[in-house]
Amino acid sequence: MRTLRITGLVVLLSLFGTTARAQADGPTPSSLMNDLCGCMGAIDLRAGDRTVEQGVRDCLEEAVLRYPSEVYAVLQHTPEGGSKAFRLGTALGGHLLRVCEPFHAVKARLQQMPLRKQGT
Repeated sequence: MRTLRITGLVVLLSLFGTTARAQADGPTPSSLMNDLCGCMGAIDLRAGDRTVEQGVRDCLEEAVLRYPSEVYAVLQHTPEGGSKAFRLGTALGGHLLRVCEPFHAVKARLQQMPLRKQGT
């Protein structure tokens, strides 16, 4: 189960470097997004790549575990196609880009990282 959850978070992490557009019509619960934005803002972007990546994973994992019903609501308003992790990452990433200023710096930092194969 943990391997599946981590794999999903890796997919979410990779989505933050894309320009995929999130579905704007669906609700994005505020407590989920507030906590996720606050967590993203607390990541030390001067740290090494692995530390920054782990910080993003920790933020995402904590948000998914803390707000499962809100995550479910977000998923219900995403277009079909792709895995749930992809759809959730697209929705959360798109919303964070619109409303979370600290996320812009996190996204830029993630885009500076070299691509790695999954599982490395």
